[in-house]
Amino acid sequence: MGSAVTPVLLLIEDDLPLAELIITFLENQQFTLIHADSIEAALKACDGKTIDLIICDVMLPGQDGFAAFPTLSRKFAAPVIFMTALANTEDEIHGLELGAVDYITKPVMPGLLLARINARLRRQSKPDKLIWQRGELQLHRAHQQLSFGERHFELTTQETELLWILLSRIDEVLSREFLFERFIGREYDGLDRAMDLKISRLRRKLEQFRIPGLNIRTVHGRGYVVNFAGEES
Repeated sequence: MGSAVTPVLLLIEDDLPLAELIITFLENQQFTLIHADSIEAALKACDGKTIDLIICDVMLPGQDGFAAFPTLSRKFAAPVIFMTALANTEDEIHGLELGAVDYITKPVMPGLLLARINARLRRQSKPDKLIWQRGELQLHRAHQQLSFGERHFELTTQETELLWILLSRIDEVLSREFLFERFIGREYDGLDRAMDLKISRLRRKLEQFRIPGLNIRTVHGRGYVVNFAGEES
């Protein structure tokens, strides 16, 4: 079965009993699973295949999940969920700053894993227009490119999606609760720092582009707002 019929998930997990449990559970939920016990094995097993989402352990034989993240996200253009026994805050922050869409600590309840997977896949499947524009500023969603006049800037998939949400409601203060539901795909629990980290990372990227008048501001106690002071079309 291809991903047009059912989502194809890549599970990278070297704990074989755990992997078997996850595979059985998710296949019963109508997913197609490809399993590998290392990054190297995953790249071989999935060469040329379309992957809809990756569930990756961090502590793996050979290359670890953190180190492999750039390769995985570039090769498969699929969101990555880290699922790991590394439960300290520093590791979670590191995983999210790398660009993972979620970070789940073991032991994980099957229902929670399923909910996180479905939330992410629902977000990916939502149809929408492809270009946002105001004056000389343009965001091309499909090309993952931000343009200002004749200057063009490449973005990652996640940066594009987050900036799209912000620009779609430009000059409007968006709460963490709203951003969590729209971008992360689940309700905000009041403690999770994932949204703050991703906003911070996007803000640093935009600062590097030096686009006049474009900035993301933190509105204390309320959320975030993107402003663009350029001339409107």
